[in-house]
Amino acid sequence: MNANPPRADRPWTDRDRADHERTSRPRTDREPAGRPRADRSRADRDRPGAASYAGIAVTPLPRGWRSGGHGLPVPPPARLLDRADPLPAHGGGHQATGPAGFAGAGRSAEGAGQPAGGVLSQDVTAPHAEPEAGEPTSATDAPPEAEPISSDAPRPENHGAGESEGSDLSEEGRAPDAAGAAAAAQAPPSVAPRRPADPREWHGIVLVTGTDTEVGKTITTAAVAAAAQAAGLRVAVLKPGQTGTVTGALTDAEVVTRLAGPDTVRTLAEYPEPLAPLAAAKVAELPPLELHEVVDVIRAEAEKHDLVLVEGAGGLLVPMGLRPSGEAWTFADLATTLGANVLVVARAGRGTLNHTALTLEALSRRGVRAKVILGAWPAEPDLVHWANLSELVPHLVGALPAGAGSMDPGVFRRSAPGWLTPALHGVLDNWRVWAEEAG
Repeated sequence: MNANPPRADRPWTDRDRADHERTSRPRTDREPAGRPRADRSRADRDRPGAASYAGIAVTPLPRGWRSGGHGLPVPPPARLLDRADPLPAHGGGHQATGPAGFAGAGRSAEGAGQPAGGVLSQDVTAPHAEPEAGEPTSATDAPPEAEPISSDAPRPENHGAGESEGSDLSEEGRAPDAAGAAAAAQAPPSVAPRRPADPREWHGIVLVTGTDTEVGKTITTAAVAAAAQAAGLRVAVLKPGQTGTVTGALTDAEVVTRLAGPDTVRTLAEYPEPLAPLAAAKVAELPPLELHEVVDVIRAEAEKHDLVLVEGAGGLLVPMGLRPSGEAWTFADLATTLGANVLVVARAGRGTLNHTALTLEALSRRGVRAKVILGAWPAEPDLVHWANLSELVPHLVGALPAGAGSMDPGVFRRSAPGWLTPALHGVLDNWRVWAEEAG
């Protein structure tokens, strides 16, 4: 119906007829009748099949997309995998027998259960490793095995460059090249080839510090060394500054050698008094540790080993020695200079949350990646231990039982992989199962 009908006292004009035709058409190219544009919801405007408007083409959004409120569609957030992260998931992140590839697809600890009598609130079952491109995912996808060639079958003919190789074949196999054999006989014996690096594991230089003194750094270092050696890595353990030799107790290097027996164990400097390395050097009037000399020694060992564990003294910011400028340097300075990852050994009891958070924050501000290991999990944990465990699980890569340092060395080496996640060459890949067994 015409919204403005002509008056009855005059005939229709051409304009009246045009208005009547325009207003009488079906309302398909304008707003729905009785509903102003401002009242239409965003869902109505974005839904498939929404009305079209004059001069504007409304296309249904793809599945998963939404309107960004500014007239432009916004795609769903992309799921990114941080392949540079050597600790891709809570509790290790991959099965020990999984394919060689990045397995840190998930980082959350959701859907948790609780151990009996505990308050563990996170289930951190490691996600299954995703096969890399081109890797067979099942037995049916695997490439068929080559059929054995019988002795009666004719040998394929070699053409071109292959003829000389085929002519050297015998029943025992291909004859070795004479020049190569002579060179191999004269060459000096070389070290064993390096084990292929797994991007999910920590290799190279790894620093071990603690939230405090006497938290289990030395036993943790020995456990990581034992697990890495069991996985086939060549391991070196370095102690830049050993203090307290006047007490007559075993040094940290001696403890690591007894428990783990790594390929190389070195102590760069020893000081009599049980103080921080720089303070002990001043008291004994001995040369303090020089930062660049320590860095050079660590990097030299890294050239000869798959994993180099460097154990600190005390906490992260303990003065270790002097720079060439005379300024004191700390274990945190060593981590930033080397660009190395850091393991933070923490207590399991009361007070550990604050100390651990402070240490992790100090490392994060310096751009250093760090993870946490509990240095001594009690045989009979209390409520505070379970509560702390549930808070620290997102950062944990291992937990050692209390009294591990007093174990027989053979038992210690066989048990060490079970205390550590696959990131540290262990087999602990489910914290909930571990907590139920430990409880």
